[in-house]
Amino acid sequence: MRFSLLNRAMAVTAACLAALAATPASGHAAETRTASAPHVMMRQEKNYQVEVDNFSNQAFDEIALAFTRNSTPVTQILHQFNVPASSVIIFDLGPCSDVKQYAVSGLVGGERKFTTGDVDADPVGCDDIVTIRNTAALEMHRKVR
Repeated sequence: MRFSLLNRAMAVTAACLAALAATPASGHAAETRTASAPHVMMRQEKNYQVEVDNFSNQAFDEIALAFTRNSTPVTQILHQFNVPASSVIIFDLGPCSDVKQYAVSGLVGGERKFTTGDVDADPVGCDDIVTIRNTAALEMHRKVR
């Protein structure tokens, strides 16, 4: 009886170690094998990122990014609070192919100071830069990397 419990414990330990060895290390791209061709490695899809560069001398109480996905009709909203002048923030929207549209707005005292309006996502580039500059009225520029 003791011998079979020891063997079972060793089998469980070996299975756990194998699972840990198969888990990708933090900061590395994950790779998966397809079920139909287990020898073929595929890279995990890149996430869509929107970088907001506040190159103005205006601090914002909040920068909000609303976006929609192809997979769901529900609009999601991400927030970054207390954004100082001359700062950069990055929003991660999830898998590139799933992002449909987004809009970025800056708020001060509950009042919207700028908005990009609806921007169609670029599933090829997967990253955009929104630049806020000083002008008489705050102006926003969108640049695709």
